[in-house]
Amino acid sequence: MLLAGLVTALVAYFRGFTLNAMLVALLSTLVVFYFIGCVIKMILDSFDKKNERKVADEGEVIEKEPVTDNESQEDGNEENPNP
Repeated sequence: MLLAGLVTALVAYFRGFTLNAMLVALLSTLVVFYFIGCVIKMILDSFDKKNERKVADEGEVIEKEPVTDNESQEDGNEENPNP
């Protein structure tokens, strides 16, 4: 945006524009490039949100509840490694 403003100001100056015409051209250039930047930012933010959702969905892990010693002894499922 600033580079476009600089180019517009230099071109207007060297072509002999009046001060009012130069300021109108500069203002319109800055406004146009500002809106272009906002549109590009919105597009990139939407891509970023999609990527964050995708990563969150892929990283989701279903955890089982840990079995305590009391529960395993009651069920008889615990094997004693040293009989």
